[in-house]
Amino acid sequence: MPLDPHLKEVLLQFAAAPQPNGLEEMRAAVIEGAARSPKRDVTIAGTRDLTIPGPASELPARLYTPVGEGPHSLTVFFHGGGFVAYSIETHDHVCRELCAGANTAVLSVEYRLAPEHRFPAPVDDAYAALVWAAAHGEELGADTSRLAVAGDSAGASLCIACTQRARDEGGPAVRAQLLIYPAADFVNVDRYPSRRENGQGYFLTEERMTFFGQMYLADPAHAAHPHVSPLHAAQLHDLPPALVLTAEFDPLRDEGIAYAEALRQAGVRAEHQPGPGMIHGFANMTALSPAAAELMDRAAGWLKAELSEGKESAGSNLSASTVAD
Repeated sequence: MPLDPHLKEVLLQFAAAPQPNGLEEMRAAVIEGAARSPKRDVTIAGTRDLTIPGPASELPARLYTPVGEGPHSLTVFFHGGGFVAYSIETHDHVCRELCAGANTAVLSVEYRLAPEHRFPAPVDDAYAALVWAAAHGEELGADTSRLAVAGDSAGASLCIACTQRARDEGGPAVRAQLLIYPAADFVNVDRYPSRRENGQGYFLTEERMTFFGQMYLADPAHAAHPHVSPLHAAQLHDLPPALVLTAEFDPLRDEGIAYAEALRQAGVRAEHQPGPGMIHGFANMTALSPAAAELMDRAAGWLKAELSEGKESAGSNLSASTVAD
């Protein structure tokens, strides 16, 4: 379908704005832009800032608590930003919307960024946060037997790595993974038509993705690591049920679709939710685009159902049933 008219206006504004010169200007620009961006009106019980232990340093985090009597389920959230930018502040409203829409406590975690901290540092931080959260449900006021991970873009990639590590290292039982336009293949980038079709003019560009990869990976051989490119993982079985959201005008569209299919082929219950007319980043644009808001509301509804008290925990040894596109 055509580009969402509301997001077309956003792209025109992006094109007219001065382009950041270098990484530090990019980081400052995205924080400033997030602060100016309009937000949807959602109601939650409150937030609490805290720090949690990481493998190298304390990690800033923010806990979002939904309205109503707890303990609620818990979703650990990782923000996107190409592994080099953004923060818990830039994704504050994404977490508020998930908290309200899915009736889940959300723990948003700020991991170390590249190039100061390259792979595997962000993965190590994310997994340490997941393990800590699973062990501190009482402190968080959450029922960690109903545990999920969620994230967008680079954050979705960290979610994928966390589910692999939890399976392989005897870690927490994760009931669901919400993956919003994940990057899933840093190796065979020419395989995906969406990389060519949407590599220019739709916010996330091919040039910027190349830059992010160079910043994140100190060794080019790391591109094929399963925690970086899960489409190259030898084993995708026994992972939590997944919802993969993609955007029609996103360079990452096709690899997100491919990852959902790879999970299904491995016997994991996985669903792909396409985003007609959407661009990369639509999760942060729900106040600007009713269609983006509807997609995120549907995703929150899926997460709520997966974390409901009456639903059997998935963890490992998942059902081989699948949900078609």
